[in-house]
Amino acid sequence: MNTDELIALLARDAGPAQGPAPQQVGGRLAIALALGGAVVLYLGLNPDLSEFARTSVFAVKMVWLIVLIFFSANLVFRMVHPGQRLGVAPWGIGLAMLAMTVQGVSQLLQTSSELRNALWMGSSWQVCALNIMVIALPVLAALLWTLRDMAPTRPVLTGAASGLLAGALAAILYSLHCAENSLTFYSIWYSSGMGLSALLGALMGLRFLRW
Repeated sequence: MNTDELIALLARDAGPAQGPAPQQVGGRLAIALALGGAVVLYLGLNPDLSEFARTSVFAVKMVWLIVLIFFSANLVFRMVHPGQRLGVAPWGIGLAMLAMTVQGVSQLLQTSSELRNALWMGSSWQVCALNIMVIALPVLAALLWTLRDMAPTRPVLTGAASGLLAGALAAILYSLHCAENSLTFYSIWYSSGMGLSALLGALMGLRFLRW
């Protein structure tokens, strides 16, 4: 048997690799989000959440996080389908982060100097980023578990995008606990938490998503 015949034999009836069933993916993510929600319940819900949720600051934060979820999920989807371009997803993520940074800096500059520390530090700067990363861990694990059964060709970038997606989902869950009402705070500490999750995802992707 020559090489061409061997290749033809191996390729006969070959189809695209089958990833996990949608029910499996949904089940894994549901369990992961439930675990993240349990962490939030352990931390405690914001007692003023119903009132705070009606403020413009909360709305801006939610829109920002939803945009990040949309573009990071789009990026992950593209990364696990070899041959697809990255599209506008990286630009969307970058512009969303830039927009929140600009708003945070603008708010800081419009505040008197004696109040600026409170604006960017709030009352929970020491734990905010870490809490978001902890809440993101089960979501990131579920995503990487799912992606192992697919075909990512760039494991580091795929892991980073998955980490960002997990971090943004975690940040929404954490918002049920967080009482901070400063865009400056969000631009620094929420971004740091999602950044830590993305970094962890990149490191784990290098280890677990290699073919």
